[in-house]
Amino acid sequence: MKLWASAVWIARKDLASWFRDRTGMMLGILLPIALVTVFGMVMKYAFGGDSGMPKVELWVTDEDGTEKSRAFVAALREVGMLRVLPKAGVPAPSAGDVRSKVADGDAHHALVVGKGFGAAMAEGKEPPLLLVRDPGRVMESRLVGIGLMQAVMAAAEGRGMPWLFASMMRRQGMSEQGAERVRAGMDTVQALVERFAGGAEPELRQPGVSVAAPTAFDVASMFEDLVPVQKEDVAPPERPKTLGYQLAQSVAGMTVMMLMFGLMACSTTLLQERDQGTLRRLLVSRAPRQALLLGKFLFCFTVGLMQLLMLFAYGELLFGVGAFRDPLTLVVLSVTWSAAATSFGMLIAVWAKTQKQAEGLATLLILVMAALGGCWFPLQLADLPWYAEVVTHATLTHWAMSGFQGMFWHQKAFTDPTLLRAVAVQWGFVVVAAALAWQLWRRRFLSG
Repeated sequence: MKLWASAVWIARKDLASWFRDRTGMMLGILLPIALVTVFGMVMKYAFGGDSGMPKVELWVTDEDGTEKSRAFVAALREVGMLRVLPKAGVPAPSAGDVRSKVADGDAHHALVVGKGFGAAMAEGKEPPLLLVRDPGRVMESRLVGIGLMQAVMAAAEGRGMPWLFASMMRRQGMSEQGAERVRAGMDTVQALVERFAGGAEPELRQPGVSVAAPTAFDVASMFEDLVPVQKEDVAPPERPKTLGYQLAQSVAGMTVMMLMFGLMACSTTLLQERDQGTLRRLLVSRAPRQALLLGKFLFCFTVGLMQLLMLFAYGELLFGVGAFRDPLTLVVLSVTWSAAATSFGMLIAVWAKTQKQAEGLATLLILVMAALGGCWFPLQLADLPWYAEVVTHATLTHWAMSGFQGMFWHQKAFTDPTLLRAVAVQWGFVVVAAALAWQLWRRRFLSG
């Protein structure tokens, strides 16, 4: 009985201590609630909700302006896996503008519907379509190809499959005569289906028509290549050929998130020293009191830079992400993110009254910011409402990811406006967070 009585006494003591720290207790409850909410929103908007398919952003400009081309663009907007931009009713950019968007990294796929599209569709010929794309976005290319097939079939009122299939066979190496035989055979099949559906007596076969066996082709890319579209690849020449978008996303995202966790652990040493009495001895020493907080900042900042160097060196060694292609840009982005993450950690450390509070709040904020800021999945896949886009842009991780992805994937230098904006936002946070941390430091640590 003495064993159980002692165990119950210890449990009651710890429970009383846990309930006394009401802020820490609430954070422990809010953390799973926040994660369920964030992950639910991710599944809903980033991975297609009930459809189970992510939406791919596709910029479209219609240079034809005919009834057929407008119907085609409208059909593209109805494809569930595509998010067509600009939105309906908004003037479309020119072909030069959409090329610039892809080149600048603001878009990864853009479709130009050329003049003569309507006439070609009416005659059953290959329409003038130009797809400007980032060749590294392989998954998105396949989804765009399937979406184009659906839209062309809708614009052709369901009669486009014969010439689509014949065109694909021609592009796969089949002779012109063989492709025409394929088309004639599929016309026969389509006529058979239409007559059967209409109740007429079908003709099983047109006399004198033989269907050649199709040549071998890559079945996996069949739907992607079904629509005859001219492809124009726009990619930075310096990008490593072995680097995929998901790989660049993973290396940058995990580095950004894990640095915050690492620096948060460094920042909480301030609370540990206070609880152990070390901080009080430092305060009565000859060192200026304001130097204590600055020293902690420099300690965490230095650790952050070393962690970034180690993580990027590992990523370069294992995956060849090209981290050291532009050393100056890497230094600027690393110094900026280390300062921002350190300021975040110091602000949480001086705000919290206990280490439990600091760890709970930091875990909650870091995981939420990592999910909303693009560390776990590309935000380009998410069809977010306007208010969700505001929230994602308000996260510190979003701007860190914008910088590192701009360097890794788009091969931009820190002087590029996109990277300069990301750097400026992070340093703005450093200034605000440092000012707040200083005020809380004076009030909670120096007031006595």
